[in-house]
Amino acid sequence: MFFREGQKEDISCRGAETVERLVHQGLVDLAAIPTLRKESAIWERHKDLLGPRVCRFCPFFPGECDFQGDEKVGDVEPCGGFILLALWYERGLIRLTDLE
Repeated sequence: MFFREGQKEDISCRGAETVERLVHQGLVDLAAIPTLRKESAIWERHKDLLGPRVCRFCPFFPGECDFQGDEKVGDVEPCGGFILLALWYERGLIRLTDLE
């Protein structure tokens, strides 16, 4: 929904950048990750814990992020990076210190 050809193609959300950094630094072994299923309860549970470490530095926050924004309209999901980070954190694959 945020992608518009010719606009902001050179930036990505902070969640995606964080996932990329964790993998690049060897803090997450992609081959060792079990199959994960998207569960809204997980990212809602960790929103206040992970948000300040990830979302507040995002170029889409707060103006263009429906998930972390003040005005929620219906059921909104975070970016894919945040979803993945929340799943990894829930499963103990990353620690909060990995996000700093």
